Amino acid sequence: MEIRRAPLAAAGLALFAAALAAFLCRSVFEGIPHVADGVSYAFQARIFASGHVFLPPPPVPKAFASDNVILNATRWCSIYPPGFPLVLAPGVLAGVPWLVNPFLFGLAVLGAFRLGRTLYDDATGLLAAALLAVSPFGLLMGASFMAHPMTLAASLWCLVFLAKWSASGRARDLAAAGALGGAAFLARPFSAFGLLLPAVLWALSGRRGRRLLPALATLALGFLPFLLALLSWNAVVSGSPLVSSYAAYNPTVRFSGIDGREIPLLTRLVAHVPIYFIDLARASWRWPWPDLLPLLALPWASRPRRRDAVLLACVASLVVAHSAYYYYGASHSGPRFGYEALGPLALLTARGLLAAGAPAGRLLGGGRPARLGAALAVVVLLGLPLSRLPELASFFAGAYHGHTAAPLFAAREAGVGEDALILVSGNIRQAVFGSFLLKNALPPAAGRRVFAQDLPGRRADLLAAYPRAETWSVRVDLVQAPRPDPLIEETWEIREVRWTRLR
Repeated sequence: MEIRRAPLAAAGLALFAAALAAFLCRSVFEGIPHVADGVSYAFQARIFASGHVFLPPPPVPKAFASDNVILNATRWCSIYPPGFPLVLAPGVLAGVPWLVNPFLFGLAVLGAFRLGRTLYDDATGLLAAALLAVSPFGLLMGASFMAHPMTLAASLWCLVFLAKWSASGRARDLAAAGALGGAAFLARPFSAFGLLLPAVLWALSGRRGRRLLPALATLALGFLPFLLALLSWNAVVSGSPLVSSYAAYNPTVRFSGIDGREIPLLTRLVAHVPIYFIDLARASWRWPWPDLLPLLALPWASRPRRRDAVLLACVASLVVAHSAYYYYGASHSGPRFGYEALGPLALLTARGLLAAGAPAGRLLGGGRPARLGAALAVVVLLGLPLSRLPELASFFAGAYHGHTAAPLFAAREAGVGEDALILVSGNIRQAVFGSFLLKNALPPAAGRRVFAQDLPGRRADLLAAYPRAETWSVRVDLVQAPRPDPLIEETWEIREVRWTRLR
């Protein structure tokens, strides 16, 4: 079905999603990372923005240790792949890093429309874009400093160009798909591989013999620069292109377990696959019924159904791939490693809803009653997820994962000067310190204010390494808040913030 001004409506949905995610980032997450992973990404973005790949360790290095940040004898950098920090770095230079992920989430919404329009029709594309734009899980992650929104956006646009190439055969579409898949791979390699592999195999399945090799070469041409960038990053950080930066941070971590505890593959799959689908059915839109229920109507959807199967394969491939990983966790109100499945799921859900709505339209006799019924149904379907946002946002407005800007606001009331060494402590010291790490200059000694952990027995070393006009201590004690939802983990409340001037 062709809809007049559908691209304009899709652009409006993308703008709405980006604006709402930006509002959530500023009002709920204070414009800063609220989880340790986000701190690590933002820290690496600041390093890239300074013109470096990594920094040498600062004096008294243990005082600047933070979760998921490598700090050894020669390197100070993030443990994560460089794709998202490279995209975040321009936001750092412009002074608006908090706008980057909302912008990427808006691009993902636009990509959902384009993919739906290319594979099906305008109605499917617009409904999929609207569903993604109101997803609480999508919006809250889009308001974060995590790499998932970049992977979601790049993957969706990769699928767009794969679909366009399948229809047109133009080499530039396939090269663009390779480059966008490479960008997703550079941000989150395993997620990109799991999500995109079925679609790539589908797109190439119609090519045989002599036609296949040029297609593979064109796809590789777009993908190769990003693969080389990741291998170069590994070589710089770990010393070998085939050893990941994760291993440089903690060599005991394996895909199958940690600290020598190996979990059999079948055990991991049996434990994780059902949880992923159950949590996606609760987190994607938070309707009063299972969010994946509309997928049951797919057998009655209009053709082409093979494309439904490809999208389902992308979702299943991502879920199974991450189910093989020993760790499972929720973040920003949903199953974190399944986040990129929201793109294909939005399209499949749109297909299911349109298929289920067709008989209802016929019962209403078509015409104006059917249009009014459809409009009412869309308002309810899109309004219910948005109605859950205030409740969900309130759970994250505190010290999510122990990170919050509130102690820094209290510094003004305490009278902390601009030329000060600030020693940070608390009942979960390293998590608390993540909120302060990003306030340091790079290197820390170059700034007037220096934030360092108050390590036992190391105050004299810190005072010698970072002499400042004032020395302050700040202690931040947190208490874990009740978990109102199993898809919300580690929400904290501030029990006490105590600033003390030492000299």
